This record gives sequence, C-alpha cells and structure tokens, in this order.
Amino acid sequence: MTKVTGITNFSGMFYQFLFQNQSIIMEQENLKKSNIDFLLDQRYPLWLVRHALGQDMGPEEYANIKEEDYLSDNRGKNLSLHQKIGVVRDLFYHGLTVPFDDGNYSHAVGPIHAGIIEPGHFRFVVEGETIRHLTIRLGFQKRNIRDMILNQPMARVLPYSETISGDTSIGYALAFSKLYENAYQIKLPKEIGLFRSILVELERIAVHIGDLGGISEDIGYYPLYGVCVTDRGAALGLMETWNGHRFGKAVIRPGTIFINRKIDAKQAKQAFLQLKKVYYDRIRPQILRAFSISTIKERMQGCGFISEADVATYGFVGMVSRMAGVEEDLRLSQSEYPDWKPLPLKAEHHHYNGDVWARMYLRFAEIEQSLHWIESTLSKIDLDQIWNGNPTHSRETNELLRKKIEPGIYYATVEAWRGPLLVALELDEEGLVKNSYIRDPSVLNWHALELAVRGEQVSDFPLNNKSFNLSYVGFDL
Repeated sequence: MTKVTGITNFSGMFYQFLFQNQSIIMEQENLKKSNIDFLLDQRYPLWLVRHALGQDMGPEEYANIKEEDYLSDNRGKNLSLHQKIGVVRDLFYHGLTVPFDDGNYSHAVGPIHAGIIEPGHFRFVVEGETIRHLTIRLGFQKRNIRDMILNQPMARVLPYSETISGDTSIGYALAFSKLYENAYQIKLPKEIGLFRSILVELERIAVHIGDLGGISEDIGYYPLYGVCVTDRGAALGLMETWNGHRFGKAVIRPGTIFINRKIDAKQAKQAFLQLKKVYYDRIRPQILRAFSISTIKERMQGCGFISEADVATYGFVGMVSRMAGVEEDLRLSQSEYPDWKPLPLKAEHHHYNGDVWARMYLRFAEIEQSLHWIESTLSKIDLDQIWNGNPTHSRETNELLRKKIEPGIYYATVEAWRGPLLVALELDEEGLVKNSYIRDPSVLNWHALELAVRGEQVSDFPLNNKSFNLSYVGFDL
C-alpha cells in the first residue's frame, strides 16, 4: 500500500513523501498548482495538509454548521472548515466554536494542561457522559525551530534537532545526521551504524516502560505503575552509562558517535546485561501479572478503537498503524537493522485490534522485540571499535565536512518510538539551511485521538490520551 505521509513547498515547487514498501520516498508533485488542490484530493490527510501548508486565518467559527457536516469525511461538505478565501487554515488555536444540538454541551480542556507536559486545546461536545466529538488544536508553545535553523550550518542545526521532541532526542539527531551524511557523502562504518540503531531501540524501551506505567496509573493499577516509573530509570541509566546523558543528547553526529570513554567495551556490554536483568526480574513479571487480570483487560479492550481502514484513510503511522494490525515499519527495509523481525500482527490480531489494550500490548511486545534485537546485535559487532574510536575515519569525516556540497533537497527518515520521523532540508553549497520540512509522527496521529474517543465516556479521555502519548512540541515547530 502506498500512502502520502508528507507534503512541503520548497522554492515554489511542491514535493510529497510516499510510504511504500516499508520505505519513504520523495517525489516532485507537478500536477498540483495551489495548496487548495491538496485539500481537495482525498489522498492527502487533512491534518497533514493543514500542518504543512496552512496559514493563520483567525478564529474558527463553525457553530452554524450542521453537526453531521462538521463530522463528515466528505471533502466537499466540510471544505469550509479547512480553508477561507482559497487559503488553507493551519491547526493552531486562534479561537474555536463548534456545533452541538440542544441537550448536548461543549467544554474545553486547556490550554493550561495538567502537570508539566505541553499544552493543547481540546474542545469536547458531550451528550450526557458520552463524547460526540473532540476537536484538538495545538500551537501554544511554538518555538520557531524552523526559523532558528534557517541559514545555519550543520553544527548549529544538530543541537536544535534534539529539541524538536525531547523524548525523541536520539531519533531526531539520527535523522538529521543521516541527512547530512547523504549531503556530504560520508560513509559510515558498519559498527557505528548498528550502534546508533541500538540507541534508537534503547530510547524506545525507556519510553515504552514509562508509558506502560502511565497507562496503568490512569486505570488505577498501581503495582505496574510503581515499577515502571522507577525502573524506567534502568533504561535511561544505560543510555547515560554508554553516552554520558540520560536522554542521549549530543551523542549522535554526522559520521560519528560520542560515547562515554570512562568505561570500556566490556563494561558497556555488562551495562546492557544489567538492564536486561532489571527488565526480566522486576518489570516483566509485573506486566504479565497485569495482563492476567480480567478487569484490566475489560477496562482497555474495546475502548478507543481505531480500525485498519482508519489507518489507510487518515494516513496514521508508526505505533498507531501497528496497534491496528497494519504492518508499517521502516526498520524492515533498512540495512542498519539486519535480521529485524516484524511483530506477528495478523497471527495475534486479538492483541492488535486498535483499542487501548492494543496500545498497551504493543508497547510490551516492542520492548521485548527491541531487547532481543539489541542483545543479538551486540553479540555480532565489535564494541572495541566503537569505544576505541577510528582516527582515520574521523579525519576523513572532518575533511568531507569542510567541502562544498551539491545544493539541493536532502531528506532522511527514522523509525523512532512513536513512528517514522521525516526531515527534509534544502541546503546551499555551503551546507546552510535555505528551507526545511519536519514531520513528527504526531502530526498525523493526533487526529487518531479525535476519532478514538467518539462515542466513549468522558472518563475514557485521559486513558486514551495517555495510550497514544503524542507529542505537542513535535507539532509546534
């Protein structure tokens, strides 16, 4: 299946990114003459179009529209929701009114959000205790990252890449590094390429453990919550032991990695075995205990459902695709993931049928999948080459980075823990950024949360929100 997973306009030309054969490819789109053309074409998910091509058109006022038209997937019926005077609206909050019938009521959550996570505006229409529809608008912490990297060299851009979504620092640093390696024609030693993939999987493990705890907290199951919020530190601790930073900041750079020289290769491998021991001795037993409790299953199964058809229609990616039984995974096509085996999504469809249970179970399955692959890969690579360094390669890389490049558009993708990151930069011959396109998986998947809660109880919203764990700041660039 081929689906559009990115759109941008560089220097007056439209480009689209297509997901096909477990890869993402870029192609120029010559048939579209305006932003509205994308809005009218069913192949382009609305959230993707509005995020990539939308402009600030002021408050959105839909109170006089029929509710069935407001919720319709018919592009003709709800065209006015997404454009004004031939200009596509953006997805930031500028004021919002939504339709609802007598006997229903509308209420907002945010922009002041609970705890320390980023804010969003969630506008509910509720009938009794049932959610009729939810409209999400973001944009409260727009940090202007795309403006700050404009006309900047690689050395200035890489630190910004790690702030796009802080819980995906490794994933974004790798995506930008791969892009620059392509631009400067840097060939990466096999061991470094494999170890960078190991770091991506370690980031995935750390976040998934934390999320299992967060979901457990939302259903009031504290045995698993207590273990996950503390022993997530084992994965973060391994990241720090290997690299000197719990979240992997300043570790991955074009052509190289920066690791903790205070330990040697043998100690590095022993540190992984300690994470494995914590997982199998402490975390896994509590996960399996939770999964054996019928009331926990009953709370999550059938709640917040997303179908395979939804994935195809709305272009959902990454975890949201896989939890609905759709096998989409860039790692299956990448040389940096030798012997990567997909999850048995079809054989175990009862676990991957698109509800909260599927999002819970998928995290457990991906933790085990990543741990097995890391252990197998560590047994095959020469860690001494990584920890002792390669002076010849470092000198060659530095020489290449001082050269001019072929001006043009370069892009890279990484299957990060939420899903495929997509980064495209237009670079001049000095390697300075002339334009950029950054598409976090959450750009597409926020709409999945809107759909998942329709017809659910108001009390189910926090659980569904936590089960998706989407990025606000990855959207607000």
